Amino acid sequence: MKRWLIVSLAMNALLLTAAIFMLHRLGGWRYALHRLQHNEAGLYQHRRQLFEQLPVQPGAIIFLGDSQTALCEWRELMGDSLQILNRGIVGDQVDGVVNRLEEILRHRPTKILLLVGINDLLFGQTVAEVELRYRTLVQKIKRDSPATQLILKSILPVNNTIKNTGIRNEQIRTMNTRIAQIARDETLPFVDICGALTDEAGNLADRYSADGLHLNGHGYSVWKTRLEPFFKK
Repeated sequence: MKRWLIVSLAMNALLLTAAIFMLHRLGGWRYALHRLQHNEAGLYQHRRQLFEQLPVQPGAIIFLGDSQTALCEWRELMGDSLQILNRGIVGDQVDGVVNRLEEILRHRPTKILLLVGINDLLFGQTVAEVELRYRTLVQKIKRDSPATQLILKSILPVNNTIKNTGIRNEQIRTMNTRIAQIARDETLPFVDICGALTDEAGNLADRYSADGLHLNGHGYSVWKTRLEPFFKK
């Protein structure tokens, strides 16, 4: 009886340790509560269905990606005279973008500015796996919308001293090297936003983020500066 009690306590201790490890990897109790309150899978479907109901905007400029794209007012930031559509969805991954390309391409966009991949890394995919999916996405856009200028952007750095994001900047830098190579292989522009946002240690600089992952207004101003050459008449 005593032996079974010891085994039971040991198993419970292992489960508790695993739970604590996962919470730590995902950013702690605050992040866990956030995920419980915000069902990102449901949000993806809601936003995708909404986009499908909106009218076609022929020749639009489309910002495409995840929360780092979704949380900015691009039309106001880049200029109200531009026909900009924000097609970022919180929590989206490369496959999620692939699955909603029909809605994106129906606008026959003049430009697509793509930034996606950090959530794939966050949820356990290797850089090699993300690279393969990312390359497939790029090739599909080029094939299905050859008149569109596709611009690839680096994924953004994180700051794990502000909050444990569950991802390392070494992974992000490696992924950005692969994205830059895809751009060269496919003869596409590549915009390095990551380097402009990092501090001396290679982390997302404190002045650009309050949560270590998403940008504040100053961060988006830096992003805008990096994109301005593509918006000059």
